[in-house]
Amino acid sequence: MKKTILFLLFSTFAMAQSTVEIRIVNASFGQPLFNYTVNQTTESNDAVLNAIFQTHHVYSYIPKGGHPYPNYANKVMEAQCNNCNLNQLALDLQSYSTVVAAAKVSTYGYFKDALRLQLFNLNYGIPTGTNNNIIVTNDAGLNQIFQNYNVFYYTQSFPYASIGSSLLRVFDVVCNCDNTLLKTALDNYNTLVDHAEYINAAYLLGNSQFDLSKTTIYPNPFEDTFNINGTEGIINYTVLDNTGKQIINTKLKSELDNFSPQLNSGLYILKLQFENGQNANYKLVKK
Repeated sequence: MKKTILFLLFSTFAMAQSTVEIRIVNASFGQPLFNYTVNQTTESNDAVLNAIFQTHHVYSYIPKGGHPYPNYANKVMEAQCNNCNLNQLALDLQSYSTVVAAAKVSTYGYFKDALRLQLFNLNYGIPTGTNNNIIVTNDAGLNQIFQNYNVFYYTQSFPYASIGSSLLRVFDVVCNCDNTLLKTALDNYNTLVDHAEYINAAYLLGNSQFDLSKTTIYPNPFEDTFNINGTEGIINYTVLDNTGKQIINTKLKSELDNFSPQLNSGLYILKLQFENGQNANYKLVKK
């Protein structure tokens, strides 16, 4: 019987390493051909792309799920290779422009063009429109940063959070840029921006990655809220839907409790981060 495969956030169980992040033009061409036996693939459904992979000794080509920009759904992939020149691999992929829209050297576990920022005050830095496809807000300083780094997507990460919740001040940002430079600019604009952080990607992992601690969740399935037995040492709570999209990310169990009644019925993943650096992932079912 095939394993159930779920999208999970990158965790500390995978070592950070350089990769090439690939965005394909059309979600139908360049998709990985997943091998359920080894939970890995080196091929796609495109022959030319496969030839490039073979030239550069690519040993892993996987979907990189959870990108905040809806138009990139099912289009962002990640390639890893043995003893290869990642910059040359990215250039060769980029030259295959009929299938590859963009290819950049990146870091395993994070998107290269996306950030999540938190504002100090929801009244300042809110989006008001676009100008030449660049986001415009009600703050001139933020507008200058967005123009400098070609920010074309900026929206609330948790629009359904409770009134007054700090989650309403969290925004997803996507740019045509190197997000490390954008992050520096946003962090330096500390009169408006509390902080900016990289967005974790979601990968295909088997069920063997679940239940990595003795912490238990109950009731599960749940109706409104659930309890976590053994919360000592938990420093962060993240909930993902069954596509890998992050629904909530908070350091407070109370905020998680306030938000969970708003979830639709279905399957979710709860990721707990502990102060010792480990992560544990659990299936959640909302009735």
